[in-house]
Parts: sequence; structure tokens; C-alpha cells
Amino acid sequence: MEIKSILVEVLNSLNRARGLNPPRSDVELAALRWEIYASLQNVLDVVAMVIADLGLKKPSSYAELGKVLYEMKLIDERILETLRLIAVTRNMIAHAYRRLSVMDLDKIVIEILPKTEEIVRKLYEILESKGIDPIDESSVKYVTSLLEEVFKKHNVALAYLFGSRARGCSRPDSDYDIAVIISRAEVTVMDEIKLALDIADALKVPADKVDVVALNNADTMIKAKVLREGVIIYAENENIRKVWERKMYLEVLDSTDLHAIYTARTFSKLRFPCNW
Repeated sequence: MEIKSILVEVLNSLNRARGLNPPRSDVELAALRWEIYASLQNVLDVVAMVIADLGLKKPSSYAELGKVLYEMKLIDERILETLRLIAVTRNMIAHAYRRLSVMDLDKIVIEILPKTEEIVRKLYEILESKGIDPIDESSVKYVTSLLEEVFKKHNVALAYLFGSRARGCSRPDSDYDIAVIISRAEVTVMDEIKLALDIADALKVPADKVDVVALNNADTMIKAKVLREGVIIYAENENIRKVWERKMYLEVLDSTDLHAIYTARTFSKLRFPCNW
């Protein structure tokens, strides 16, 4: 998923949150909480991606993300404080230290979401000014045009191009990194190998220049990478894409939060010497 498309999804989440406020049922309350969380988390993810793409020092917490951009004079003090506010609010929602009432969520919608919208506009400006998130359209169209029949032959429901060829920074000899979802109950490494060989034949490149990963069995880190930078090159239908991306995204978010909570709790139990 391109960085700019994540920003578009932030705006969509903000609009959905406003439409759900005030909630008229427990279902709408849960949906409102989710839309707020998703919009804030996506903003923080985009800031992290910008920092990574610019090769800047990566902070250890969400609350410190804005400081990196501020030190590079990419944002002003007001935007810095807004990013800190977003990070703290996101943590409160994610970790459920206390149950947020309808009134609490209403305050967030009124006071924080407009500021989040402003952050989206600023981040888009940074992407444009720094040339971040280009897509190599020629690579994408070239791969898409040649592989449709290959994907159908191997029962592929979805396929993404990711890595350098999706980011627009590939060389002529760069690998083709392709992530797929295969419509089969059990997917093995042999399925990936056979698909990779047929893709190599279709693209007329050496077989070792094609890396195929089946998302059916992939770990969360790979799924996060595909969601962040993957460009769709084949979809059996649009509904399958939406369902799988939503499922993968929730899995990535859950895994990230659980890892953070586990790490924090583990370190809180350790006792370090004073001169550590």
C-alpha cells in the first residue's frame, strides 16, 4: 500500500468517525472507537515511514516521532505538539487503561480529529517536497500485463508487487518481489517455487530474480511490509482485496500492540544495576 493511500484512508476514517458520532448503539460505539484509533495509528505509521525513507534516526516510541521531523525543520513546534497529542491519545485507546465513555470519544472527535486532518495535509506536503513514495508505473504495468494468466493458472486470488520495484527505486537487475494469496486450503513451499518459476518464464528473467511469498503462511512482519509498500498487480475481484487487506491490517496492528505490551511488561520486571 502506498504511503499516500494510507493518508487517504486516514481522511476516510476521520469522515467515518464523524458520521458515527454520537453513536446510537454499542456496535456504533465500538466502530467509532476503531475509526478514531485507525486514523491516529495510520498517521503515526506514515510519520515512521517518512523517517525511515529519509534515512533519519528512528526513535524508540511513537511520542518521539515528531521530534525527528522537527529537528530536520520539516515541521514546526505546533505540529510537533499535535503529533505528541496524537501519540498519547492513540496509546490510551489502544491499551484500554480505562473504558472511554461516549463523552470522551466525543471530545476526541471535536478536539483532536481536526488537528489530525491538518497533520495529514502537512505529511502530504512533506511527501511531495521530498519525493517520497514514488511508484514505478512502468514496472507495475509491465508486470501486471504479463502475469494475469500465470496467476489464474496457480489459483492466485491476490498478488502484490513490493520491494524496490514497487517503491520506484529499482535498478535493471533488481529482483521482482511478489506476495500472493493463493485460494487453496494448504499452501506449501512447492507452490511458491512453481509459481516463481512460471513468473520468471513470463517475465523472461532468471528464476533467481523472482522472490514469491505466499501471504497465507507469511509472518506478520512480511504482511506489514506488503501493506506498507505493496502495489496490487492482480485481484480476482475487489471484494477479496478489501477483505484480505482489512484482515492483514488488523493482524499487524494486534501483533504490534501485543509485542509492545509484552516488551514493556518484561522490562518492568527487570532490575538493572545503577551503572547500567
